[in-house]
Amino acid sequence: MTKTVKSKRVLFVRHGQAEHNPRAEAAREEGCSYERFLELMKEDDVLDAKLTKLGKNQAMNGQSQYETYLQGLQLVVSSPLSRALKTADLIACPSNGIRNIHGGENYFPARLCVEQFREINGWLLNAQRRQRQELQNLFHDSWNFGLISENDETWTEELESQSNCAERGYLGLLFLMKRREDKILVVAHGGILKFCMVDHPLVQVIDKRPDDAKRFANCELREYSVEMQGDGDRPLVVLTEIMEK
Repeated sequence: MTKTVKSKRVLFVRHGQAEHNPRAEAAREEGCSYERFLELMKEDDVLDAKLTKLGKNQAMNGQSQYETYLQGLQLVVSSPLSRALKTADLIACPSNGIRNIHGGENYFPARLCVEQFREINGWLLNAQRRQRQELQNLFHDSWNFGLISENDETWTEELESQSNCAERGYLGLLFLMKRREDKILVVAHGGILKFCMVDHPLVQVIDKRPDDAKRFANCELREYSVEMQGDGDRPLVVLTEIMEK
């Protein structure tokens, strides 16, 4: 008998455009190979790449564009890379909160930084994160950085495999499902979202998107009803997209 646990609403957002993105993303749009995509990112590489001016504008526009989706939000989860943390803060302001469109008090969701949703790791400096203390100094004090180590202990000079990256994303989904919050915003990266949602054998995404529209655009939000099916430590995670009417 298949066991199903209570579902959660999870909103996934890819960070806004970052310093290493412009040329590589443009080439991807024109159909370049994955190898060429990585090559261009390597040429434009920078440690823990920050948002560009366009990326900041994309995230600030998301604050109003996604306001309806963010109603009742209880938790913001972010990758420990600066471009994801900054995107999270611009979309869901930690100081002023999320405006309650129904006239009540603003929402001030808890904020949690985790390793599971960081981009495919290694080789590229833009995948290397800053020390925990530096992140604490740079970002709002409502962020909980307690689940990451002081130093980046996972970055190496070799590129992480796509399967390992997908597995991290899968473990991140299991982590979300064990949380008490029912509505969660996750700010992550194009690579890990693709590898986890499209390639992992224990992740099933139900949507109406064609194959060429599976990858998240910069600062794109998608909302899912997420549930686990099956017993044991490695259940099937099913994400059913909630399409805007």
